[in-house]
Amino acid sequence: MAVIAPTLTLTGCESNKPDDENQVIISVSTDFEAATPGQSITLVWNFSVAPDWHLYWLGRNDSGFAPKIDLILPPGWIAGPLQWPAPERHLSEGDILDHVYYHELVLLQNIEVPVDAASSGAVTLTGNVEWLACKESCVPGKTPISLEIPLSDSPNGPRSAQSTAAFTNLPQPLPNGLLDTRWEGQNFLIQGPADVILEFMPTVACGELVNIIRDGQGPELALQFQVEEGMVGPVQGLITITNKQGETRAYAVDFPTNRLNPEPSGG
Repeated sequence: MAVIAPTLTLTGCESNKPDDENQVIISVSTDFEAATPGQSITLVWNFSVAPDWHLYWLGRNDSGFAPKIDLILPPGWIAGPLQWPAPERHLSEGDILDHVYYHELVLLQNIEVPVDAASSGAVTLTGNVEWLACKESCVPGKTPISLEIPLSDSPNGPRSAQSTAAFTNLPQPLPNGLLDTRWEGQNFLIQGPADVILEFMPTVACGELVNIIRDGQGPELALQFQVEEGMVGPVQGLITITNKQGETRAYAVDFPTNRLNPEPSGG
């Protein structure tokens, strides 16, 4: 079950905290108080998750599926893709590896407002949210949404604190020189700064890995890829870097495929 805010922001109360009966509570707000014609506004989707339950990342998992948001927009309004924070590795009995979120998941979604939109009144966005919450077992959920957004031609004020925090938590582009990376045959080697733990989380577009459970976590990584038609990779996904103080930063990575040299023929 879930609760969707009928207005821009839902302020939870004690009775609305998620539990084993109501595993997920959803609220939605916007980064600005109103939508302005010709500009964009960002929806902030907040999934509050009951203790010991989890939701799934959009990337590669052995089980489960990520939350889905199906919006119906007025003519000319355009919804961008959901923007996801970095998940955690979750290894279950039977070597089932998933990438999940505990406690809370905050997704961002950019909405382009057409230039000919009204500059007063309000517009209503409708649709459905669907998810799968898991603990020892899994429970699917689906709920309709209806969100009213005010319209205004006044300059936007500051972004909401929640949206600012969510933007900060998004994976960033990988800075040049932060990691030492190279192909060595069918292995992609990754070395980071001293005294850190690296984790690699593949997207669905990443090349097939031989053993991500073994290779995907450690002070340095050697990701072994399956060979397909003489090629390995690409390396697409997230890398998290956790230092000795337990601080974690996430980066999006996208390295191209590598063509293996053919074995020399005997003679």
